Amino acid sequence: MVSTHDGGAWARFSSVFPVLLLAQLVLVAMAVSNGVAGAGGGLQTGTIAGIAGVQALLMLLRTVPLLMLLSLPLLMIKRALPRTIALGVLWSLFIVVQVLLDQYFQVAHVPLGADLFGYSIAEIRTTLADGAPLGLRGVLAMALPLLVLWVGLLWLARRDARGSTVGSTVLLVAAGIAWILPLPSGTEALKDVASRDLACNKFAWFSGDVWRWFKGETDVAVVPSAVASNEAPLDPNYPFLHPEQTPDALGPNFSPTSDGRPPNVVLIVVEGLGRSFSGPQASLGSFTPFLDELAGRSLYFDNFLANQGRTFGVLPTLIGSAPFADEGFTGLGDRMPAHPGLFSVLRQQGYNTAFYNGTDTNFDNERAYMQGQQVQTLVDMNNFGEGYQRNPFSAWGYPDKELISRVLADNDSVQAPFLTAIQTISMHTSYEFPDQDVYRKQFEQRLQQLQVPEAQRASYRASTDIYSTILYTDEQLRRYFASVEKTAWYPNTIFVITGDHRLPEIPMGEHVDRYHVPLIIFSPLLKQSRRIRAVSSQLDVTPSLMALLSNTYGLKRPAQTPWLGTGLDMAESFRSTRQLPLKQTKTSAPEYLAGRWWLHDGKLYELQDGMHLAATDDASVRAWALQRLQRYTQANAIFMQKNALTPEGATPRLVAYSAPASAAEVADAPLAHGLSLASAELAAAADGVRLTAVFSSGDPKPSRVFVPLAVMSAEDGRELQEVYGQAMQLPPGGSQQVQLQLRLPQDCGGHCYVSVFPSDPDSGKAIGQGRYRLPVDGAAAAEKSQ
Repeated sequence: MVSTHDGGAWARFSSVFPVLLLAQLVLVAMAVSNGVAGAGGGLQTGTIAGIAGVQALLMLLRTVPLLMLLSLPLLMIKRALPRTIALGVLWSLFIVVQVLLDQYFQVAHVPLGADLFGYSIAEIRTTLADGAPLGLRGVLAMALPLLVLWVGLLWLARRDARGSTVGSTVLLVAAGIAWILPLPSGTEALKDVASRDLACNKFAWFSGDVWRWFKGETDVAVVPSAVASNEAPLDPNYPFLHPEQTPDALGPNFSPTSDGRPPNVVLIVVEGLGRSFSGPQASLGSFTPFLDELAGRSLYFDNFLANQGRTFGVLPTLIGSAPFADEGFTGLGDRMPAHPGLFSVLRQQGYNTAFYNGTDTNFDNERAYMQGQQVQTLVDMNNFGEGYQRNPFSAWGYPDKELISRVLADNDSVQAPFLTAIQTISMHTSYEFPDQDVYRKQFEQRLQQLQVPEAQRASYRASTDIYSTILYTDEQLRRYFASVEKTAWYPNTIFVITGDHRLPEIPMGEHVDRYHVPLIIFSPLLKQSRRIRAVSSQLDVTPSLMALLSNTYGLKRPAQTPWLGTGLDMAESFRSTRQLPLKQTKTSAPEYLAGRWWLHDGKLYELQDGMHLAATDDASVRAWALQRLQRYTQANAIFMQKNALTPEGATPRLVAYSAPASAAEVADAPLAHGLSLASAELAAAADGVRLTAVFSSGDPKPSRVFVPLAVMSAEDGRELQEVYGQAMQLPPGGSQQVQLQLRLPQDCGGHCYVSVFPSDPDSGKAIGQGRYRLPVDGAAAAEKSQ
């Protein structure tokens, strides 16, 4: 029986608990310090530390009942030294688990959750083998909290601290209160995802995500009957199957091949390639000079989305336009059903197919997936061939220089028409490769070329290895194109380049950054280059390529497919009309984009120009978006139960192209209640930038009087100017187009942003849903003004 008198186990708990609290605060201080140092400064350090401390205290209090349950038997030991050692070992394990979770975050820059259980032991071993070493900061982060814990416990043991029953009772009551308080308290005060992730308690994140995964929870809720779908019921056997009617949106941009044969296709998937550091107006500046130059000669998709936040889903989404199943399509393993994809359909029509990867394609079951796609030649780490050097600094296999050399070695033997896919690996931890010093110097030169202010360079230099790796991979792609330009097959080839996801180790501005990747479609067959600003995703690539090849070049495509994508949107102004699922990790709950409405963690956001997510609390719009997510999850559940996508497998019946009656869009996307900005477009003008905006009202009564307001700000958030329109009022459900003219300040450079919103005529404050951080093409505007 547990003693309750002064000096008993129950009372002793209150005497030793402050030592654990102090060790916990030291752990938080080290974690925040390491995180800020890893980001190179520039974060809201004080605010982050305060929020992290509050979250750590709340989480520690929440664990008090479990800690009591485990600690009280040990506190009943009569002799002080054995009691202290036993308690110290138990609490040390509690500290070590938290330190390891924090160290994972320091390397991956995302908290570890239930995705740990989405990988095999061999895959975890490979991942951990390539992790960054602890270093001095990591050792201190582990040692200092443990030192504080043991010194404190031994000191109390020498004093024979007895505590009080009242103190322990108060702690238990405080634990109950802690479960009532919201754990993410204060995170809304932080300006970006990197800061919020750093401040969040990693143990709480891991525990909560594992609990959600264990219970099988998702963001899907029961949809009220008022917004029930009027779509046809799902097929009980093949819920994704439909007639293939993707329009040939790419065709008008391409010329016939010189020999009349269908073109070759080369698909390049670049590990970790994100839009924030690649391409025009990249928010961090572009560190891919070759891809930038190539983009200027290509169809370049500014606002393109990977459908997954890690590599596990890229091949099924990009090649097969397939659903995610439970833990990713390839997570089905031997149960992956055969289905038509780019490789299998082109193989049916005489294409020679090959897949090159410098790592082990058994990881994420990529080998099994490509074999299901009937690829003829598969080269990976296990059969790379002699004469190539593995990366001595990485467990992943061959660096990108060797991968490109291996692909080029087969240049002379490849037979047209062919489909080749290349998947790079170097832009992955540990971001080390031979002769890296050359690219570290190039990184410094790139900072100069981008004119990064000296005050901001510390944050870049904290990630020197990552940026130098990006430059290295970009240079290997330059080498690849320089070589294939000399081949006989090059003039009749279409090259498609994208990223599997955005690498997380460079801090992200907001959640959408993880999915925001470039898409470059380049070919000597292109009639002209274009910059596409409409939103599409990797699910749309295979349907569009097959429409192009069948309509423009005479191939056939499947009569029916289970493809989720509806084709690339080629609009040159920003819009979001597609509907598509997204999944950050294998075990995370699905997210969904329906038109411009994005569902994430049960919350609704509007996807705005500049790929910015603006939170909204409109219940009717949220219910409408949830209904679309629910339809996807229901279809996904049927698919997993039947374990089939189509009755025809990987070799469907092929038919000639026929033009669809109309393009597939989310036509009934609702307006939010109240005043909102339906669209906004910036264009270079003779004297600066011209803004064309459409304000709308979703209410059944006249809107309140408002003033259109545009605010231009610099990259660091400094306000540069404000421009007001005329006061107006919208009729019920009405809309009004407004044009505003903004001058281009000299200190804008290439990284200025415009925010537009309806404002109160008296206070100037926003009174409705606006759009924020619309990127200004400063260079284009400056050139036109000259």
